[in-house]
Amino acid sequence: MFDPHISGLLSGTLLRKVLNNEQISPFEFNCITGILINNNIPFDTSFVSGTRKNPASLQLTIHLSPTATLVLVVALEPGSPVFSPSP
Repeated sequence: MFDPHISGLLSGTLLRKVLNNEQISPFEFNCITGILINNNIPFDTSFVSGTRKNPASLQLTIHLSPTATLVLVVALEPGSPVFSPSP
């Protein structure tokens, strides 16, 4: 069963925006990481700067349990993100 903090995070408006593949600002991304830190949920981030070919994007990997992770790819500019989540 999920920790109540994780289920609260997953049902939040900001995370739903990310899951709907909507563009978010760096401030909104920092809010997500702040929530993860405050709730002691481990995560990793990666950043790729934008180029003329690809938009800037972030990858957020949330470790839900030792065997389950949630990988979110976030576009910071219009277009398709550079990252491709691995299975």
